[in-house]
Amino acid sequence: MSEENAFWNYAVRIYSEPGVAELCLTLQNRYGLSVNQLLFALWLAQQGRLLPANLDDGKARKWRTEHLEPLRQLRYQARQYSASTTQKQCYQSLKKAELAAEKVEIELLYQLLECCAESNTINGSTNATGSGLAYQNLSLVVNPEGQINSELSALVLKLVDKAGAGSSN
Repeated sequence: MSEENAFWNYAVRIYSEPGVAELCLTLQNRYGLSVNQLLFALWLAQQGRLLPANLDDGKARKWRTEHLEPLRQLRYQARQYSASTTQKQCYQSLKKAELAAEKVEIELLYQLLECCAESNTINGSTNATGSGLAYQNLSLVVNPEGQINSELSALVLKLVDKAGAGSSN
């Protein structure tokens, strides 16, 4: 992956903002959502782009399902066996492999940028910008059919708020 991937740079920066990682992991662990998809939705909003409801992200989903998620599960399992130095080294190696797999998924999502129109060019009308666009994009990640429960909506709003606080950096 090119180090010039603006989405990767954004993801690393925004994920380190206070509260963002915790919210993303809550959404991942409780609702089965992809952290990278959440970050992609936020990044698109920061770029003034709308996440299309019909975005074909099959390659990224396939990569996540076949490679990233199995690595994550293996790392979770290995975490409980970190008594010896060798086991700790194995766990650290799995963390590095998982991060490398995350980078691949981010690259696959980044390649979809051209499919995401600028928000002010959709149907010739002015659309949401800033936090409104971020919420709209995240809502599509959370539930493409458009309806989300109140707990999920509250978590998404918190994520928009936390990520928005870090987007001016």
